Amino acid sequence: MAQASVRLKRPLDDAALAGVGAVLGRSFAVTALDRGGEGLSATVSDDVSDERLREALVQVLRVSRHAASEQGFAHDPADWRGEDAQPALEARGDVRRLGPGLFAFGGAFLAVRAALDTLVQAIAARQGAAELAYPPLWPVGVLRDINYFHDFPQLAMLAPGVAPDFAARTRFSEAHRRGSGPGAIACTAEDGLAPAANALAPTVCDCCYWLLRGRSDVADAAFTIHGTVFRNESSPAGALERLTAYTMREVVVIGSEGFVLARREALLAELEALGRGLGLRCTIEAADDPFFCNDALQKGVLQGLARLKHELRVVAFEGRTFAAGSLNLHNDFFSRSYGYALAGGGTAFSVCMGIGLERLAYALFCRHGLEPERWPAPVRALLGLGAADRAGQAGLPGAARTG
Repeated sequence: MAQASVRLKRPLDDAALAGVGAVLGRSFAVTALDRGGEGLSATVSDDVSDERLREALVQVLRVSRHAASEQGFAHDPADWRGEDAQPALEARGDVRRLGPGLFAFGGAFLAVRAALDTLVQAIAARQGAAELAYPPLWPVGVLRDINYFHDFPQLAMLAPGVAPDFAARTRFSEAHRRGSGPGAIACTAEDGLAPAANALAPTVCDCCYWLLRGRSDVADAAFTIHGTVFRNESSPAGALERLTAYTMREVVVIGSEGFVLARREALLAELEALGRGLGLRCTIEAADDPFFCNDALQKGVLQGLARLKHELRVVAFEGRTFAAGSLNLHNDFFSRSYGYALAGGGTAFSVCMGIGLERLAYALFCRHGLEPERWPAPVRALLGLGAADRAGQAGLPGAARTG
């Protein structure tokens, strides 16, 4: 456990205090964050020194002074209502918990998720995007070359295999007979595991850029990818808006600066139309990525000041707001990291739009209710939902259905 206090140069309001807590919580297990008098104190359960915690607290406060929320779009339907749909979706058998941050889906929830994917595919088609597919397991070089493990260690998930020798396989086999051992498996050589050469994909687009490494003939192009992504996080309350494994559809644009910036504006308009067309109470706001509390945290300042990242934030119900999609302008970050260039030696830029399909589906059920066949006609038409076939919307195995 560690404790640290700093003197505040200016008061922190409740929103700023919550923001400091959220950023600090990316790196530490925060047990208390107290504002009193002219100071701010933090307590964490991590095995770190008080001085290291104080350094992090000072750094987070310095960054928070530069954080600025910019709202460029808002949609607030006059008839808006919202209610947490997750308990009913679980009772009906559309959603089943497998473990922290892990869910199985079926029934109407799965049908809506598929409809959303088709809807984002249509956005991709309007950008002339070619469909690509990548595995959910990537060589660690894909992420190491862009400094992902340094910038986001709290999110990384590695995938070690059992070491390729008889002794290691025997140790592993004997240690993990049915009914033996704890729920987690220790990942060390002594436990029979090899060094991790692969990592679980934390997004679906990075392989697009990695496959261009070393090339000098990159042309203007757009791509779309659908896949499962993995991040070492979950909602403490077991809620659907923060999952360890979830599904994304992304639209990726690579090419000259002018081409990329024009497509960024087009995708921003598509993101606005998506929120409006689905009848959601939502905003599009400037944001930054969840950088770790080391030197990477300064990148968040630059990202925010340059307005490189925008999020589609939805209000699912009172007190529950989350990002269901984002639009990220990378400028030349990936081309510098992977060493590729346009034909003739020009600098390659990129932008991507990503939609978290489970989050957006969850928001729709909270907004419009449990029965898609009763959703507003414009929303149903946009999603391509026909007459409901309840027989074809079976829940997951072992779940009692209601309604």
